[in-house]
Amino acid sequence: MEAESVMDQPQRSTRLMFDVSDLVQYMRDSRVPTGIQRVQLKIIFFALTEFKAKANPIVVYFNQNESRWIPVEADLFLSLHNAAESGDEILEEELHEILKNLAHPALPQDYLDEQLRANNFILVNLGTSWWIQNYFLTIRELKKKYNILYVPMIHDVIPLMTPEHCSQPLVEEFCQWFSTLPFEVDGAVTNSHWSAMDIRHRVAEFLPQAVFPIYPIALNGDMRGDISTRTVTTNDTIRYLIPPNSSFVLCVGTLESRKNHLLLFSAWERLLANHDAADVPVLVCLGKAGWLFDKAAEFLRARPALSAKIMLISSVTDQSLAALYQECLFTIFNSFYEGWGLPITESLSFGALPLIPCHTSLTEAGGRAAVYFRDDDLDDLYAKLETLIFSVEERKRLSNHARANSSLRSWKEVAREFVDTILNIKSSASARQEELLRVPIGRIVHFGKSNALIPSVDLAMANLLRDGLNWHGLEHWANWTKPGIVDIRLPLPDDLIGQDLMLFLRIRGALIDTAITISCWMDGQRLGAPVEKMMNILNFHSVVFRLKAEARNLSVTIDTGDGTPLLYPDPRRAGIAVVDLMLCRTDDIAAQQHFMNSFPELRQEIANGEYVTLHQI
Repeated sequence: MEAESVMDQPQRSTRLMFDVSDLVQYMRDSRVPTGIQRVQLKIIFFALTEFKAKANPIVVYFNQNESRWIPVEADLFLSLHNAAESGDEILEEELHEILKNLAHPALPQDYLDEQLRANNFILVNLGTSWWIQNYFLTIRELKKKYNILYVPMIHDVIPLMTPEHCSQPLVEEFCQWFSTLPFEVDGAVTNSHWSAMDIRHRVAEFLPQAVFPIYPIALNGDMRGDISTRTVTTNDTIRYLIPPNSSFVLCVGTLESRKNHLLLFSAWERLLANHDAADVPVLVCLGKAGWLFDKAAEFLRARPALSAKIMLISSVTDQSLAALYQECLFTIFNSFYEGWGLPITESLSFGALPLIPCHTSLTEAGGRAAVYFRDDDLDDLYAKLETLIFSVEERKRLSNHARANSSLRSWKEVAREFVDTILNIKSSASARQEELLRVPIGRIVHFGKSNALIPSVDLAMANLLRDGLNWHGLEHWANWTKPGIVDIRLPLPDDLIGQDLMLFLRIRGALIDTAITISCWMDGQRLGAPVEKMMNILNFHSVVFRLKAEARNLSVTIDTGDGTPLLYPDPRRAGIAVVDLMLCRTDDIAAQQHFMNSFPELRQEIANGEYVTLHQI
């Protein structure tokens, strides 16, 4: 009978769950997708169509305001995919209607729960997630409740490799996200062997013991079928975008310092100095304004003759982009660092010869087809430009060579590799946490965002020690809890077992006097009686516990009651704020003095000896 009951149970299948939070957020602000969005659209499209039987996918996105996952109907995602590819063929109202339907899905919330309980899911995020508050907390809860796996795509580590070309807040957030990443993912995919190498290297710098499974998948999909020329003829497009009878070189990429447009502008200035202006082609720079482009922009403003030969275009439709690729003399793509280099792939897709610097993953994107110049070398760049512009026969020869040697494949094949690779990834995050996650001893853990610009294990602690969903997002100064019970997990190093410890908590009250209850637990068993404390309005308070480490898994729960509204216009309700924490040995006087000296407002309270001694019960 027991064997029969086991046989009667429905077979659980492994399925992919695509998180499109990044894509939905982007499409709300822009109708023309960029590289990262195109990758998501194409792979999920084929997963839902050609590889539906294998991937058996569902689509979701995370609603930050409601802190829940929203299921998306397959047909609705396909409508979004078609809208993104349609360029100016879709009316603004139609796109607005699609986005409105995403916000108010037809699928009930119970549908997602039923699917997650009945199958083994791999949550796949092909976009970015470092900007989503409490994202890792929600992933961890999905793992607890449904035993899912989590596989993100890491497109690049640009904020770590070239932080000087990024805004400081972006670098700070990325570092905290990246520090947490090795503890939370079961595997990751990336777009090049170079990116995989850099990711492994940066993880090894702060977590050398970690085996971090990451799989490079080349984004060498032929973009010709993706970037359509359905409704706009080449001649019409060029007539509206480029001065009449002008030859041009195309540069596609965000207008930002990392793309090093300044080197290109300097090369064009030298071309104008050495050749008749009528013989120098226009440089068409296509891309949205980005970070730190001021220096290059000022370079142009100070040189009117050069400005006449440089066109800055923020955005065009897909059809116009296709026409530009087809009609340019060649393309040029310059950057200090990339994860892959999709404009190179686009260029090769349309038979346009790419001129690119010889470094990083750009050599993987260009392969044997591109023409290379030495990185940031104006003389070598200028020499290559002179050849490609003024030697028609050589340009034709190199263009033919590029068409014959480009290693493009269909996006269907790219998507197949993504699906097959991800379906074969096994669980590893829980084992990695069990082996490597330990609370720092004798060091203060700040429960907030950090100004640190280098990844570290300590930087991950604000994400890793908070547990459950009853936390608001991290702020720089602290972390407000939601009303009710919040959990803090404190996995101890093995060498602390049997040791006498002190646990310091620094917390702050909300807008009304709040009575809270704090409990400490060891392997799920409460240590002593709960501790009650009155939190005065917006005052900082401390609670200090003495305890013996009888097991590895120490945790703290704080019951904050019904909470209170925060200051207008903040709509949230909060319990208290958790600000800092420190765990140290009882005989570590230096660490205790450091905690007290760091927070003078608590020195007297702690010095008064208001300690709570806990015992196993």
